[in-house]
Amino acid sequence: MTNVNRRTDHQLRQSISNLEKLLLSSQGADTILSRCLQELGHLLKAEFGYVYEVQPMEGGDVHWDLAGYGSLDTNFELEPAITTARTIPHALLFQFRSGRFIASDDGLPEGHPMLSGDHPIDNVLCIPLADVRNLYGVVYLCNLPENPENLVTERLRPFVTAACCLLRMSWSQTLKQKCPEPVAKSSEVSMEKLFNSLFNGVVLVDGHGKVIRCNRAASEILQLPRDQVSGRSVEEFFDYSVVSLVNGTGLLKASAKSKAALSVIRGVTVRSANGSKKLADLRVFPCGVFGSDCRGIVIDDISEQMRSASEFHEAQQRLRALTTLAPVGILQLNRAWECTYANDTWCDFVGMTSDEVMGVGWVNAIHHLDCDRFLDCVRKEAAGHGRYTGDIRFQTPLGDVRWASVSACMLYDETGGIDGLLMTQSDITDYLRKEQRLREIAEHDQLTGLTNRASFHARLTSALEESERYGPVALMFIDLDNFKHINDTLGHDAGDELLIQVAQRLRDQIRKVDTISRVGGDEFTVILTHLSNQTAVKMVAEKLLKALAEPFALGEKNVYVTCSIGIAVVEEMTDRKQFLKHADIALYKAKESGRNQYRFYTSELNRDAHMMMNLRQSVKASVEDDFSIVFQPWFSARSGGIIGIEALTRWNTEVGNDVSPSVFIKQIEESGLIIDFSRWLFGEVFRQSQQWRVQLEHGLKISINLSERQFLNDELTDEIIRLAHKYNLDPSWFVLEVKEKALLADPERAARALDNLNRQGFSIHLDDFGTGYSALMHLQNMPICCIKIDQSCVKDLMALESKRRIMRAVLSLAESLELGIIAEGVEDKDTSEWLLEHGCVLQQGFLFSPPVEPVEISGILDELPVQEPD
Repeated sequence: MTNVNRRTDHQLRQSISNLEKLLLSSQGADTILSRCLQELGHLLKAEFGYVYEVQPMEGGDVHWDLAGYGSLDTNFELEPAITTARTIPHALLFQFRSGRFIASDDGLPEGHPMLSGDHPIDNVLCIPLADVRNLYGVVYLCNLPENPENLVTERLRPFVTAACCLLRMSWSQTLKQKCPEPVAKSSEVSMEKLFNSLFNGVVLVDGHGKVIRCNRAASEILQLPRDQVSGRSVEEFFDYSVVSLVNGTGLLKASAKSKAALSVIRGVTVRSANGSKKLADLRVFPCGVFGSDCRGIVIDDISEQMRSASEFHEAQQRLRALTTLAPVGILQLNRAWECTYANDTWCDFVGMTSDEVMGVGWVNAIHHLDCDRFLDCVRKEAAGHGRYTGDIRFQTPLGDVRWASVSACMLYDETGGIDGLLMTQSDITDYLRKEQRLREIAEHDQLTGLTNRASFHARLTSALEESERYGPVALMFIDLDNFKHINDTLGHDAGDELLIQVAQRLRDQIRKVDTISRVGGDEFTVILTHLSNQTAVKMVAEKLLKALAEPFALGEKNVYVTCSIGIAVVEEMTDRKQFLKHADIALYKAKESGRNQYRFYTSELNRDAHMMMNLRQSVKASVEDDFSIVFQPWFSARSGGIIGIEALTRWNTEVGNDVSPSVFIKQIEESGLIIDFSRWLFGEVFRQSQQWRVQLEHGLKISINLSERQFLNDELTDEIIRLAHKYNLDPSWFVLEVKEKALLADPERAARALDNLNRQGFSIHLDDFGTGYSALMHLQNMPICCIKIDQSCVKDLMALESKRRIMRAVLSLAESLELGIIAEGVEDKDTSEWLLEHGCVLQQGFLFSPPVEPVEISGILDELPVQEPD
């Protein structure tokens, strides 16, 4: 409580000092009230507040005007606002004039004005700015973090007194301009009293560095009567650094050009008339009272503070000398159990630097199996008896475990409250060294020196148990991608040497507090603790991949090894086996995605694994039952005739209901089942096509989408041609749609594959044109006769001029290349008409027809004429 009070008093003094700065710039009442709201709002941490300026009126009524509203978000800068009252209610006027604060923890009391608009008030503190003479203003502070009824409001009295002095002076300045000489004279007297009542010394200086006048506090600091200070040069009182600023390009001249006060000059030597010297902080502010060049220098005497600091420094020196000479380790903690001092003996014992021990770093030196027990015992014993003695283990960042006899005693502040803890330790390791060495051997892998599987599981359990205290835990599974090949070709000795080098590189990339283990032949794990966020884990994974990307020297050969990393992260205690499973699933995903990369475990990975299992079962065992084909026509927007139909695949299982074809096709490709799936797909489309033979003979086209792996597979292209002949279908009736991205993966191979299909009679369309890839350079080398504009380019076409400009360019490009063009995703008539007007006749989308079952396609073909493209 004492420190809190001191901190609050310091903030209060600072707020009063900030307020007093306005004295030297002759500010109006509105500015003073604005500063009052700002300082009080920050001091009490109010969410928002508003302030009134009181205007005495004739007839007994007292009017007030809302000076403004401020919030913590706007730094309490005044903003326009409206309230519910212009005249102070008589019931409140008496309370305000008494100067008593009004606090409520149940919203705004009845009768008080409130802001219009959405300003909910949970609690409020009303602070009248009044003295025995006048009521100058009223400040309302709303939604304080603590109950305003519990505040020691008397602490704010000095601030209110200072504010009233400034407001009274502002009123006096106003009256001086409006009233006769006697009233103005009275105003000057009031200002003089206020000037001499300031806490800090104030010296007014002209543009030549001569003192015009000073207040009583400055006179005491300079040890001269006030009348003898006036007329003297500042050179007599301040050291050369300040004088040079004053007389050169300096402080006073620079401040004369600026509207705001200059920065504080700290630690200035002030010479008194009796020869003594004091230390002070100086502030220079513009003061227009005696001309535009006049400036005020506020002198804040800090001599006593520095003297106390010097005495404290001497005591600290004595303590450090004692702790350096003492043959035991000494550690000092504050009340938050943070280390503030550790002698060299302690740091040497735990193998940490002084900086590493500071804060909560000292806890890292305590062995993880002893840490909780030790801290609990110290809290209980030291809090109860004031002392603790016990034996515990410490572990250096390099893994060296040492035993120590530890003693601790509480430290108390001047009020008797607990202020911290002093701890000593003595090394008792020698007689346990042999036993400890055996334990180290049992916990480490003999080849690499890393912790072994048993130690890994123990440390993982410990890390999970401590996660609630020390933050998230990350687990990495690391598997070398091509270790078996190196081990088989170069021999086991080379393999062992490679593992040793890999272990060292991995060890070099992680912190001392983390754990790296070898749990199998080429399998490693890393446990990361004390994490702030997942970004830190990502950075470690990238460092590990980079470290292993460099070549390894095995004898006279350099070999390259990559690794796959699976990562799981938990923020609180979880089941260890489940945690291990999550990391293993992530590792599998990293390998499946191409190796030499890392993957984080997510809940979607479980879903993907389940989906993969269902896909394999569907493709292998029940492709006819689990997959089906729907068709979506494309039309001539000019005639309304049907031009062709596109075959689209649907996965009918419960899992596949919300899975896009682009997703499950990719999974089928990665599973190695694309040949089986494609054989079914083309066989089913060709089988369905037989019933539309008449329409096909009259120009109807059926389009089928091909993925990259499908059309680049020589076996599959031969299978497509074989199936067409099997069903006695002319390949010229069919269109194969390929995506831009597929062409760019291997342009030469793609050109050969498409040429082969085109020579057999299949037409080739470029699908999803405009989705971000650039196939323009390769179009001339490909047997492509038509481009299909992706629906993302068509969406919002009529709403965005930028899209229309792009679309016009695409249509112009297609025309110049003599390519046909189809727009997909057309959903409204305006878009269709615009496309038709600009030359895009062939269109597909829900405006014309959604994807439908084969039986519905037959009905559409019976109703609508089949038309060949224009």
